[in-house]
Amino acid sequence: MAAMFEWSDLRHFLSIHRTGNLSAASRELAVNQTTVGRHLGQLEEALGTRLFDRNPDGFVLTAAGQELLPIAERVEAEALALERLTKGRDRKTEGLVRITTTEVLGSRYLAPRLRAFHERYPGVRVDIQTAFRALNLTRHEADVALRILPTAQSSLLVRKAGVIAYAIYAGRGYVERRGAPRTRAELARHVLLGYDESMDGAAEAQWMQEARGTRPYALCSNSTNTLLAGVRADMGVALLPCFAADRQEGVVRVLDGGTVLTRDLWLVAHKDLARVPRVRALMKYLADAIREDTAMLMGR
Repeated sequence: MAAMFEWSDLRHFLSIHRTGNLSAASRELAVNQTTVGRHLGQLEEALGTRLFDRNPDGFVLTAAGQELLPIAERVEAEALALERLTKGRDRKTEGLVRITTTEVLGSRYLAPRLRAFHERYPGVRVDIQTAFRALNLTRHEADVALRILPTAQSSLLVRKAGVIAYAIYAGRGYVERRGAPRTRAELARHVLLGYDESMDGAAEAQWMQEARGTRPYALCSNSTNTLLAGVRADMGVALLPCFAADRQEGVVRVLDGGTVLTRDLWLVAHKDLARVPRVRALMKYLADAIREDTAMLMGR
């Protein structure tokens, strides 16, 4: 019976269910596909039944898998609670803290500001995990999140940390060649770089979609850094966060230089982990840094 519900096997079972296949589960768990398949095989052998149907669309739960799912989720919740309890008793400001955020916040805001934190807390290692998918703090995929979308979960500590502004940018070479759009209506006559369909729900993507009308993008991406690279290459015009674009050589604001959109910044952590010294120290450091950087983040 103990083999039936070994946590390691159940963890791999849950990852396959959530990601849909062995390859994605292996990336999520940072192991190879063979390991994921072995754990699934062990669990199926112990239970004496198949847990997934394999089809072209991925792994789909069988009836037995559906019955096991709520049990596995309860075991996961208890295992994660135990892990948080253990971490909560750690009174040393040292160890690993994993922070998840967007690509552009991670590379162009967080990373350049961690030197001072490291000098203050040399025993703390910070891992920045950038992903379009919001990592789940309740499942301990990360310890802290810096997000531009609020999170409503009773188990999470959520604090508004600041605001970031967006403006329309072009390369100097592009402006010399094509001129600078002065109004939102004029954007539709320019070469536009925009966010792809995977970001349709994001405010910055919606703003550009409304502004461009029926004009197609010359370049699409879910990466702000990629769009910024296109602007720096004088390819076209894009909506970008001011903290990332204002200090780029050869990049200028258009639309008379004003900001056109703002988004809130949120610091998030599981309530249990927020009491851990190293997590608390990083959250306070980031909150202070964001407050001190208000003018830059607002594009002033």
